[in-house]
Amino acid sequence: MTAAAWAGHQGANLMLAQDEDWVRLPSSGGSGDSEPAHGSNPQDNQVSGDHPQRGGDNASITITEYSDFQCPYCRKAETSLKQVMKKYGDRVRVVYMDFPLAFHRDAMEAAMAARCADEQGQFWAYHDALFESPSGISNPALKTTAAQLGLDRMSFDRCLDQHKYRDAVVADLAEGKAAGANGTPYFVVNGVPMSGDQPVSAFESVIDQKLRSR
Repeated sequence: MTAAAWAGHQGANLMLAQDEDWVRLPSSGGSGDSEPAHGSNPQDNQVSGDHPQRGGDNASITITEYSDFQCPYCRKAETSLKQVMKKYGDRVRVVYMDFPLAFHRDAMEAAMAARCADEQGQFWAYHDALFESPSGISNPALKTTAAQLGLDRMSFDRCLDQHKYRDAVVADLAEGKAAGANGTPYFVVNGVPMSGDQPVSAFESVIDQKLRSR
C-alpha cells in the first residue's frame, strides 16, 4: 500500500470512528443535508439568547455544544470538555445548547427540566447530575434529582409540568440544525464544526490554531 493510500485509509478510519461516536437523526429528521450556517465571520460562533456557559465572558475561544441528556456519546464528551476547560482556563468558554433527539423518549423532558433548574441558578449542578445518572431522566427521576440538589420542589415541579421552556428548547433545535447539526454531540469551535464524541486532542488542535491566529 502506498503512503498516499495508507493516509487515505487512516483518514477513512478516523471518519468512521467519529461517525460511530455520534447519535444521528433518522433520515426523516430532514436537516442532514443542510449546510452549516456560522455567520458572516467564520471566527465567531453565532449563538443567540441567554444560554448557560462555563468559562470566562471574554474568552478567546467559544465552544458551542449541542447536546442531548439521553445521548451516551454526549455523556462521554463531557469528560473531554472538562479536560479542555482545565487546560485552557478562561481562554475558553463552553456554551450549552439543547438538541434533544426526537427518538430519545425522555430527552425533551430532561432539557426542559435543566432549564427549570437554571431558574434557581443550578443549571450546571443539574446538568452534571443528569449525565452522572443517565438512566434517571424519567419525569419522576427528574423531580427527584431536583430535590436532591435542594431546589424548591414546588417551583421546579410547576415549571416542568407546565412545559414552560418547551419553546426555548425547540428554538435551540432550530439553531442547531441551522449550524449543521444532525446528531449529537455536535460542537462549533470558533466557527469550526466538530461532530461526535471528540478526543481532547481534536479540541486542542482547533483551539491552538485559533489562538495562534489571533
